[in-house]
Amino acid sequence: MKPRIVVTADDTDWRMPVGGPGLLLRVPSWGHWRRRPLLHIEATRPYLLRVMLGGQPLFWMRVDDWWNGCAWLRGPAKLADAFPRILAEEARRPADPGSPGWWAAWTRWWTHHFETSEPSLLHAGRWCLRPLQTVPVPQAQGYATVPMAGAGAFPAAPCGLDAALRFLPFRSEDWSWAEEGLLPERRGGVMPLRAPSAQDDGRVKAWRKHVRDGTLPPVLLMYFALVERWLVVDGHDRLHAALLEGREPPLLGLWSFTEEPIVEDLSTLFRQEGAMKAAELRLRAKPGDVDAVNRGLLRDHAPVHRLAVTRAFPLRGGAAAWAAEATAWRKGSGVEVNPADWAGFISG
Repeated sequence: MKPRIVVTADDTDWRMPVGGPGLLLRVPSWGHWRRRPLLHIEATRPYLLRVMLGGQPLFWMRVDDWWNGCAWLRGPAKLADAFPRILAEEARRPADPGSPGWWAAWTRWWTHHFETSEPSLLHAGRWCLRPLQTVPVPQAQGYATVPMAGAGAFPAAPCGLDAALRFLPFRSEDWSWAEEGLLPERRGGVMPLRAPSAQDDGRVKAWRKHVRDGTLPPVLLMYFALVERWLVVDGHDRLHAALLEGREPPLLGLWSFTEEPIVEDLSTLFRQEGAMKAAELRLRAKPGDVDAVNRGLLRDHAPVHRLAVTRAFPLRGGAAAWAAEATAWRKGSGVEVNPADWAGFISG
């Protein structure tokens, strides 16, 4: 019998704006789920990453040793036809776009695809599939000056969807500095996995009509916790169409997470008691904050602690293989890179 995904309603406070009800997916650890997923990350020291689609690299990435930024080189893998195409009839089938029922229909649609595809987009473990809302770039959080410590962190809300229309073969960015009048890179930025289609492409035109009709299916984003970015996994043309119409597309986020039970010891009891007293004082001063206070109390009394993570598989051959592959691909593809940027990318 083929192992099935266990699905439950998501009751987690992820501390970011969400667009509707979500699901928690518990993926089995046997059968075909033991294989590497279709889209996966490989890593080696120091902070060298290779994002793979099947057996080919989508891009090679180096995170700065001092956590000041990163750079990446696009690889040969092609995203086309990696996921099932959503037909026009399917797009119009769920009723009342944007409603809880509409979102439930699309989370079920994707869960069915995850379960029936081999290789799947998921690996064994726990996942969350949840409608998302963006935050304006000026309100998005900046990068920390040191890598996150511990087993995971809360996912950053997506921001800057227009970045998905910029597909550079090589990019180097600074997380702590920007030119005058500009913000440094923000956490939660969106990265495309393929170049955007032309504005007059037939698929983009068709999706623009869906945008105007209110029947645009959600764009699927996967959280890349290692660099706190969202990868556009499915829906590049839908996102493009929505932006051309001056609207924001519906977004469906996918991320893996860890789950640890909260130990009911004295420190937990003291923390919860302190939260209750703080809530009482806040409501006396600002009675209108009752919803925010209730969310905080639910979070402080949650029986489990959930944090987003990204599983990285070992990169065979280590740093030498990573550098040799990236160098060979750049030479063969003719990608032009500033010599200083390339030296920093290859040798740190």
